[in-house]
Amino acid sequence: MQQDEDMLLQSIYEEYQGTLRRIARALNVPNMELEDVVQETFIAYFRKYSLTWSPTRKKAMLVKILKGKAIDCLRKNGRYEKVSLDEENSVRCIEMLTTYVVTDPIDIIISEEAIQRITTEIANMRQEWKEMAVLYFLEQRTIPEICEMLEIPGTVCRSRIYRTRMCLKKILGPKYDI
Repeated sequence: MQQDEDMLLQSIYEEYQGTLRRIARALNVPNMELEDVVQETFIAYFRKYSLTWSPTRKKAMLVKILKGKAIDCLRKNGRYEKVSLDEENSVRCIEMLTTYVVTDPIDIIISEEAIQRITTEIANMRQEWKEMAVLYFLEQRTIPEICEMLEIPGTVCRSRIYRTRMCLKKILGPKYDI
């Protein structure tokens, strides 16, 4: 009996594995994850669904499971750019990112001068204010995120943000609204 079931499992695998690989490639599953996603699809199918379904129904369910596994894989492997608190690297990254946002050439020239002035002033600040400026104003992180990253209470975080804002307003003048 077990041998018959093993043969049935093997035949289902051999029949649909090529099709599922092609579909996974079409769904942009990374090549390194492709085999795992296909294997997980078969495992999920074998655990929950009947092995005696019609071929059309089997294929439909396998494809449905594969799509879910592909989405999970892409979410798991999602890559996001990280900006470090390193003085030079964070300033360069922020400068580079801001150049792609504006489309008008005069705005680019003005914003580059402003960004250079702001980043210079941030680089000359006290370390804890510099951290706040990068995390809160440039990376736009939330206060709870900053508190967790720097391991400080919320009241300390808010007061540092306030002091950083006041320092930047004083240095940069009324032209810059912070």
